[in-house]
Amino acid sequence: MIIFLLILSIIFNFAAFLSIFLLFMRQNRLISKEVQHEKTLNEIEQTFTGYLLEMRDENEAFLKQFEKISQSPEKTETRPEPVKAEEPALTVKTSRNLAKTAYKKPEPKQFTVSDRAKEMEREGQSVEEIARTLNKGKTEIELMLKFRQPSDKKSHQ
Repeated sequence: MIIFLLILSIIFNFAAFLSIFLLFMRQNRLISKEVQHEKTLNEIEQTFTGYLLEMRDENEAFLKQFEKISQSPEKTETRPEPVKAEEPALTVKTSRNLAKTAYKKPEPKQFTVSDRAKEMEREGQSVEEIARTLNKGKTEIELMLKFRQPSDKKSHQ
């Protein structure tokens, strides 16, 4: 009986050591992934920092250049052209006309792929030509045209 308990104890000890070893390996993998993740985050942070510094330098250079350009017209004299009395009235009329036409203009109709395919079929193009033009598959165009026909026939009756 003692031998049996001794063997059972050895088996349990072996299982315990094996499980401890497996847990240790998992922990090491987790730690190494955390370290790798931290390194990646640091690299990304450094990249963004460098990019932001570069953008700041470019913006400062742009502002300096903009200031030079904005200062140069002040030095040159510009002569204002005399304004005619008729121009304000014309401007008001043209702006009103533009506003009226802007409200009257209908938005251009957006055709769907199936509408374009149906129109091309009416023009007499083959399924292959339609598929090539619309960058779609031949079978897709065939199905599209097939499923569109019943609804079109109902609307024409």
